Amino acid sequence: MSTCAQKPAEILEADIVIVGGGAGGMAAAIAAKSNGAGRVIVLEKLKAPGGNAIFPPLPLNDDDGIPRFACMDDNRVKADDPRLSPDPRVRADANFNCAMEWNHWRGDARIIRALVDKFETNSDWLKSIMLPEDLIPSPEDMRGKLARVLTKACKNAGAEILCETPAKKVLKDATGRVTGVLAETKDGKTIQINGNSVIISTGGFIGSQELMNKYFNYADDNIYDDVCIMGLLHTGDGIKMAFEAGAASDGTVAFEWEMNRMPWLKNPASPLTNLLNNDINPGIMWVTPQGERFADEAKMNATNSIYRLKNKTFYILFDEGQKTRILTEGPDYSLLPDILRGIPLFQGVEDELQAQIKAGRIKTADNWTEIAEWIGCDPEVLNNTVEQYNGFCDQGHDDLFLKRPNVLNAFRTGPFYAAKSTLAMLVTRGPLKVTSKMQLVDKKDDPISGFYAAGVDIGGTDSDTYACSAACHSIGWSLASGRIAGENASNQGKR
Repeated sequence: MSTCAQKPAEILEADIVIVGGGAGGMAAAIAAKSNGAGRVIVLEKLKAPGGNAIFPPLPLNDDDGIPRFACMDDNRVKADDPRLSPDPRVRADANFNCAMEWNHWRGDARIIRALVDKFETNSDWLKSIMLPEDLIPSPEDMRGKLARVLTKACKNAGAEILCETPAKKVLKDATGRVTGVLAETKDGKTIQINGNSVIISTGGFIGSQELMNKYFNYADDNIYDDVCIMGLLHTGDGIKMAFEAGAASDGTVAFEWEMNRMPWLKNPASPLTNLLNNDINPGIMWVTPQGERFADEAKMNATNSIYRLKNKTFYILFDEGQKTRILTEGPDYSLLPDILRGIPLFQGVEDELQAQIKAGRIKTADNWTEIAEWIGCDPEVLNNTVEQYNGFCDQGHDDLFLKRPNVLNAFRTGPFYAAKSTLAMLVTRGPLKVTSKMQLVDKKDDPISGFYAAGVDIGGTDSDTYACSAACHSIGWSLASGRIAGENASNQGKR
């Protein structure tokens, strides 16, 4: 008999109960308190709040009010791109169009409109909840500061965060209205928290074999052997509880990937990762375990093609000439975010390269036949692939995949290299079905009273592909959806 089937040891009363202490959950708590909510309790099953918010940089607009940090593109944005307009309405319209084009209008247009509009106020909102010392730039701005800012702002607003206290069940009354949750403390005691509203924001289901098998079309029983998980292994607890409480699935789920081409390093900004990252170094070549090219390596969203490969595994090829060129000349900064300027992207790369060669994840040889034998493919196939690619480089036109001519560089200078790589997954998106107020609906599409969701648990934002070109699509929309959910949940009444 589980502890949650027993009589609760303690009953707490609150206006709002939030399940999940990540960006969406903490933004919801802060917004709810600002909107006049009474007691707000945030339940977090980990030892500290933050969730996926520990990964992104602090998403503040530049001094001129433009969110340049937010724009990601395989061809990168130009100065006149409407997503960088000084007019926030123009930016919002551009991001709406961008998101809808990415999902081929399979997304929920009203939800996406609400999110892009709210996103435009995120930076000012963050500044309003930050203390003066938080606004001083520091090395911490790149990683983890957003989680710290939100945690501090939650406490300053009077919201309570209960860590190591996972929610176990959403409670409803006879009318179908959500009335609270059952949770479990770290010492195994069951508590019942009654509330006028419950908000689900548990960070996705990348760590749930059950949900991955259901929604990841390419999953199998050894999915965690096949791919490298770069994010937190959230197990979709909130999603499962929402379904058990009668919430509907939107049916659209996307998987956000990390641009890490050496995922075993567990560092998306390491020197070797930068060398093998097709965004920073598009001159590399990708081949299947059979030794054939399968995509335009210079395209950011070509990552989708990795899903199709056996064990989601591929090999990155380069030669000494290509390596020397990128280390000497550096990347094309006109195609990269300004935030990368001035950073020593490749410092220490030789040490990491030799370490991975020793670990057996990178092979170096004086000929492609030896490389092929290491990969396990037919040497004739790999040699023909390289010869064909070199021919494309010589003629300045990739007849297969139309890779940009300016990054076509023949591989003829030994030694030659092959690095084993795999799909690097960060987080899932979806599939809970919500209204534009972030209110969960049942299978009849009727809103469930007192029940909301935020962050990456909500569906309707993507189809099968994460829309990386929509500004700050992940963390920005998590903050936006949390704020929307918190504001609307706080209107349910005061306890």
